[in-house]
Amino acid sequence: MVENFGVLAGSLALENKPFHMQILSDIKREHANLHGYVAYKLTRLGRVSDDDVPSFLVVTKERGILLLDVVEERIIAAHEREGVDYWRADSGGTFIAKNLVMELYSDEIISRLKNDLRLYDRKTRRLRVPVESKVVFCRNSEDEVDGWYEKFANYEAGYVTVENLRSWLNELPCDAALSENEYASICSLLEGTFVYQRRSEGIDERPLRTRNDFIQRSLRVIFKQDEAQRVASMQLPPGPQRIRGLAGTGKTIVLSLKAAITHAKFEDFKILYLFNTQSMYQQVQSLIAQHYTMQAKKAPDFSDQMHVLHAWGGRQRPGLYSTICDRIGMRPLTWAEVRHTQDSLAFIYNDLLKRAGHALEPIYDLVLIDEAQDFPDEVFQVVYKLTKGVGQDKRIIWAYDEFQSLRDAQMREPAEMFGVDENGQPNIPNTALKGYYPGEIQKDFVLPNCYRTPRPVLMAAHGVAMGLYTSNPNEMFYTRGDWEALGYSVISPNSLFIEEGEQVELERGDENSKNILEGLLRAEGADPLKLIKIRQLESDAEQLEYVASQVRRLLDYHEVPAEEIVIVNLKQGNNKESMLEMQKYLTRHAVPSVIPGYVESADIFKPKGSVTITTPFRAKGNEANIIFVINAENVSLDRTLRTRNAFFVALTRSRGWCYISGVGAGVSLLSDEIERIKADLPKFRFICPSKTAVRKKKSLLSLSDQQAADYQKIADMLRKNPELANVFKEDFFDESNGDA
Repeated sequence: MVENFGVLAGSLALENKPFHMQILSDIKREHANLHGYVAYKLTRLGRVSDDDVPSFLVVTKERGILLLDVVEERIIAAHEREGVDYWRADSGGTFIAKNLVMELYSDEIISRLKNDLRLYDRKTRRLRVPVESKVVFCRNSEDEVDGWYEKFANYEAGYVTVENLRSWLNELPCDAALSENEYASICSLLEGTFVYQRRSEGIDERPLRTRNDFIQRSLRVIFKQDEAQRVASMQLPPGPQRIRGLAGTGKTIVLSLKAAITHAKFEDFKILYLFNTQSMYQQVQSLIAQHYTMQAKKAPDFSDQMHVLHAWGGRQRPGLYSTICDRIGMRPLTWAEVRHTQDSLAFIYNDLLKRAGHALEPIYDLVLIDEAQDFPDEVFQVVYKLTKGVGQDKRIIWAYDEFQSLRDAQMREPAEMFGVDENGQPNIPNTALKGYYPGEIQKDFVLPNCYRTPRPVLMAAHGVAMGLYTSNPNEMFYTRGDWEALGYSVISPNSLFIEEGEQVELERGDENSKNILEGLLRAEGADPLKLIKIRQLESDAEQLEYVASQVRRLLDYHEVPAEEIVIVNLKQGNNKESMLEMQKYLTRHAVPSVIPGYVESADIFKPKGSVTITTPFRAKGNEANIIFVINAENVSLDRTLRTRNAFFVALTRSRGWCYISGVGAGVSLLSDEIERIKADLPKFRFICPSKTAVRKKKSLLSLSDQQAADYQKIADMLRKNPELANVFKEDFFDESNGDA
């Protein structure tokens, strides 16, 4: 059950501030039945340092905004110097008067909220949102404070002693009555996430006619973090942390926010943001820069303090591997030298560890790893050496989505990923992700809400990837908690654990599906299930002509910008030729296009005015309004399961419609599977498979490319020769391997 009132204690528990901890507890207790959150030193709002920020910010629908600045020391005097008020503590320290700090900070809040006319009345020049501020004295009596509190200036911020705080909180009115949109806007403006909101050109209430009309209306929502995203992004743990979530749950934004906030709060920190998809360079730097520049009033230091790097690098941009080699004076291996190895990234990082592991020194205070499911263990072991701290004190934070892994059989744990020490003990044991850090900061976070992909598309992708509507699913979760972490409620069985052979019924509710396109379509009398269109063609030429003509129609009739159309090619092996053929057909229809990493540079993705043709691997980390998935005929036939995973990656790039096509009977099998999924939406219904069967099927993901190709050839041969299949049935097929 989700609590209505959240707590972001941040670094408070690591500081010696006993009264702050008590007051945080009092705030939580007195707001337990309200809707909102309390945060310690959440955002500077452009102020110079944390000293200029009140201790606690409380935002609720019922009371609006409450600011509390806590004074733990006993104040014995006040004085004015050069127009600024100062307080002197009995310890001898002197600091700017807290009521002045509160007033300046309140001015910043008002300045922010003025950006939304629902929150600010320009005629009366007054906020429509209550803003209450109080200084909390912990070691002074009221008589003592009355003697000097308003001696020099009558600030709006009043005061309360710690003994009277709870009664004062209890008496605060609850008549703000903020709507969900008003509350969302306040959070977005104060937290700074409004910088990620898509700009709309005025209010357009014309009837929804085209695909683009529907998508643009669905995107016209306030960018507000949900509770899970807020807690994950706006607190810095003192050690390792894992952030899990499906595609489109906001993992990249969470990591980018964490990078920007840490860069602003700890200017001396060296930060590494590591990723695997080359086209993400610009996206990640933009996300970090937008938030940091807005908060710090200057550009981030991407040269020295903040390194945003691809794991390898390319001809035009350095990556972590090439940067390390340059630093230690080692010649980096080239792609041509390692292209025939089973895992080229694992090979070069393993080579680095063997040849120069002793020379790697800790230089980063914080490492953020996006797309962690795509990295081999060797990358994590190098990162471990590059991160400051000892063992479980190293701030390494990785975002993981096992469903986007094109190779891994299952999510790996830290003991496996980060290697062992000289005594054979895990550098980071699995227990490092259990429980909480001080301040209630979770060590293993789950982001359950999907914002990018409409629910019908997400569930179709999820159902196919897991094989839920085949006779033998290839992925399964056996606890209620695991399903709930993915945003599904378990209707049956009514137990904590799910056993083999049980009938399972799941549902994905509206609260975990934030893309409103489905609702807009339904309100206009359209069928949201038609967001997924699948077409079987008789030849490659027919498929390419079909796709090119559909793209042309989307541009002309549905007014979709060309850059918001991405074509993902599922063909295995040498897929460059098939993408070049696709480009030829688009050219015949006067549609400009790019092929990142094959024709254009790998970081050229979705350039304005051009359709992007790409692979699932290069599409990861990106999104578009319309996705075409071509050469999908092998999704249901692929015994190695890689094409199912690639299909999931392709579909979950979409913010809107998906066009799926392929050649031959395999498309019919996929179409039947998807139709069975659509018939049950927003629910899944299936029989729980055995753990042994699932384990056997998932092991196929660990095969090398050559092994996978050989295995698939044998499977295809047996499928086409039923008599031969019967002869070798015991060797090649059993219950765990599914239908031939």
